[in-house]
Amino acid sequence: MSNEKKKNRVFFISLRIKLLIGFTLLFTVVFAVAFYWFYQFSTDLAMQRITDDLVNTIQGAAKLIDGDEFQALYTEATPREDGYTDDLRYWSQAKLLWSVKQIEPRAGIYTYIKGTAPNELIFVTSGGALNDPPTGATFMEHWTTDNVGPNLSGLKELTLQDTPEGQKNNGCVYGTPGCKVEMYSDDFGSWVSAFAPIKNSKGEVVGAIGVDFKADYVREVQAAILKKVYIAFAITYVSLFFLVFFISNVFTRPILTLTKAAEKIGEGDYKGSLVFLSNAGESSNFPDEIETLDKVFQSMIDKVYTREQSLRKQVEQLKIMIDDSKRKKQVEEIVESEFFQDLKTKAQKIRDNQGRKKTGGEA
Repeated sequence: MSNEKKKNRVFFISLRIKLLIGFTLLFTVVFAVAFYWFYQFSTDLAMQRITDDLVNTIQGAAKLIDGDEFQALYTEATPREDGYTDDLRYWSQAKLLWSVKQIEPRAGIYTYIKGTAPNELIFVTSGGALNDPPTGATFMEHWTTDNVGPNLSGLKELTLQDTPEGQKNNGCVYGTPGCKVEMYSDDFGSWVSAFAPIKNSKGEVVGAIGVDFKADYVREVQAAILKKVYIAFAITYVSLFFLVFFISNVFTRPILTLTKAAEKIGEGDYKGSLVFLSNAGESSNFPDEIETLDKVFQSMIDKVYTREQSLRKQVEQLKIMIDDSKRKKQVEEIVESEFFQDLKTKAQKIRDNQGRKKTGGEA
């Protein structure tokens, strides 16, 4: 019995609530998809802008470097105790890199050559050498990393680092299909990097220039998008809720009215149902299916009322016929009973005796 009760148990949910829930869920899905698309689009747009600035910066800086002078510098100059050098060629090239950084403050610019050990690079010049205090790599500083692939690729062609820090990859050649710079983070911030070859007057590659471009702009764009989207989401969500509530009320009101009219019909109150139906059609400035349903209901009520009156008359006639039949049956039962027959016989004898008395008296 308990299982049957559980199976038969239903929970009534009004049409208005269903509309609210349905539209809210639908809006949530649509908004989530729109937000994801807009978020990706804005991020990709920001990354594309940074990539363009990065490529323009490294290409411009590479043109400023004299390849012959650069080659003579790392083959002839000697480092000082502080890691720098007294060679004027170093400071001349460092000044060029520093001037580029003044134009593009997000950039960290340096030059390097391939080391003799596996995964080794040797830094030659750095734009940060002219800072006070100096920053960046020192002259002929050796650096070993497992992620040296993009740097080595930069000794051949303009290369973008397309994988996050720590993932081994050779980068991608700028301009090839699908080549897209990827942002990575370290203790100093978020970066995107590019590497390009330095050539001498003979067209030979003698080193490479690297640009680590500060990509905090992308983080700022993402944070700004999230902040604005959250605000827009809250405002839109509340507005949508009240809008759906209003619309659901407009669409469900005639249905609720028809439901109440149907309840009145079930109770036999046809006049009351007509009042509800007349109220349902009052605001129908633009007829629709509800207006048609209202007319059908009114026609149905008239037919049901007429049919009910006809049935009542038939019932009254049947009651009269049944009552007559009952009376006849009862009379027959009385007439055919032994008691009635005995009374009838006695009555007949009495009438006969009275007749004989009258006849004898006359004689």
